[in-house]
Amino acid sequence: MNSDESKIQPAGQQNSAETNTAAHALQKTVNLGAETYTKAEKVVSDAYGKTADAVQKTYQQAGKFSTDNPGTTILVALGVGVGLGFLLGASYRRGGAGRFARPVVHAISDIASEYFR
Repeated sequence: MNSDESKIQPAGQQNSAETNTAAHALQKTVNLGAETYTKAEKVVSDAYGKTADAVQKTYQQAGKFSTDNPGTTILVALGVGVGLGFLLGASYRRGGAGRFARPVVHAISDIASEYFR
């Protein structure tokens, strides 16, 4: 009798050692997955917290700067507006972004006119 034939078992019956090994491997994989998920969750949470703190700090610094230097703030805002105007105007003249540029330019001019009234 061949030694391979002695390992063949009827359908529906498995060796308990094989079942235990498979169950152990599955449990080990599940535990590893849970541990990896927990570590990833902590890393993402820490990164989010650091980012939120940095944004809050920058926002506070910008508010303090604008309070301390209102003239500079107005000039910076004016420069940004002129720069955006040139960019949007150039794209509008090319015709490719006319459907986008026209409403944006009108919205920006409406906001500016409301602000300076």
